[in-house]
Amino acid sequence: MKLRMIAAAVLSLTFAASAFAQVAELPPPGVGRAAYAPFEHLIGKSWRGTGVPDASVVDVQKWEWAVGGHAVRVVHSVGDGAYAGETVIFRDKDSGAYVFHYFTSGGFHTTGTMRPIGQGAFEVEETVHGLDGFAPLRSTIVMGEDGVNRSRGFQQQNGEWVEKGGFDYREAPGAVPVMPPLAPASTPG
Repeated sequence: MKLRMIAAAVLSLTFAASAFAQVAELPPPGVGRAAYAPFEHLIGKSWRGTGVPDASVVDVQKWEWAVGGHAVRVVHSVGDGAYAGETVIFRDKDSGAYVFHYFTSGGFHTTGTMRPIGQGAFEVEETVHGLDGFAPLRSTIVMGEDGVNRSRGFQQQNGEWVEKGGFDYREAPGAVPVMPPLAPASTPG
């Protein structure tokens, strides 16, 4: 069950829209909140995601400003804190790309890039560090006209990108990600 939650969470936090869509026009590189205009519809809100295809898996995300508005932070938890993580998204001044680092309670982390590909839509490419045998990931996230934020994860298998599921997120005011408890520190003895 825990491995399934970790895999679901990795795929859910690999945000974004069709992996083969045209790249949207980005705001000019810079600093501050204007550089993060493509994320405005997400920031300052909490979202509850129902797993696709497994609706019993629930992910709660909270999007907020970080570093005084010079980055975006996403905190999430799956299964009421059975697994959790934090993502920091930063606009690279030189390339203009949105780069991110995802830290997890599962003992691994990921790095990658996010590209806006349309209004409320992103494409993500991600590398997993610290989990042996985890193939490269791509994901998409698309905000539907119905207000549902749909994320889908794809993993490379035999040279093909295979959909591995995702989450359908709905705004959930007041929803708070639950962090797993820390294991007690061992005492020298």
